[in-house]
Amino acid sequence: MIQKKIGCTGRSIKKEYTMTDKQIGSLEITRYHFEYIEGHPKIVIDMVKVLDQNGKYIKFAKLEKVLPYLSKYPIKFKPQANE
Repeated sequence: MIQKKIGCTGRSIKKEYTMTDKQIGSLEITRYHFEYIEGHPKIVIDMVKVLDQNGKYIKFAKLEKVLPYLSKYPIKFKPQANE
C-alpha cells in the first residue's frame, strides 16, 4: 500500500492526513478559472479532489501538497457550469 501525506482542508479545520487505508487512484480539479497573469493566459486551480482507485472521494487537498503528484496520477477537470 502506498503511503502519501496530503494536506487537506475541512470547514474551519486544517489537518494533514496520511492516506494509508485507501490507495490514491486519480485527482479531479473541481474549481478552476481562466485569467491573464502578467499578460499570459493561465488556468488557475482553486480546488483539487483526491479519488481512490474506484473513483470514490477521499479528501479535498491543497494544491501545493499534490503538486509533486500531478504527473503521477490521472487528472480530470470537472465540467464547469455555464455562467
